Amino acid sequence: MHKLVYKIGKTREKEHLMLDFLDGLSRTVDDRISLGFIPLKLPVVDDVAYRIFETIEEYRQWSEQNLPAYLGYYRPND
Repeated sequence: MHKLVYKIGKTREKEHLMLDFLDGLSRTVDDRISLGFIPLKLPVVDDVAYRIFETIEEYRQWSEQNLPAYLGYYRPND
């Protein structure tokens, strides 16, 4: 684990980036993993534990009709 570094005044961008890297490296792998994920509740997707579709086309139609476009479950218009 690295020592804590305090800087007074402005740091150059390269120096600031290096301090950020050293800060990240001083954390354990478990800490880095837990800080790297943001829990997010997805509307409609998380409402049911699972869904079963007979075909991919059925799944795509359900997705287009029920899921918001910002989640990315839509067919792009070519």
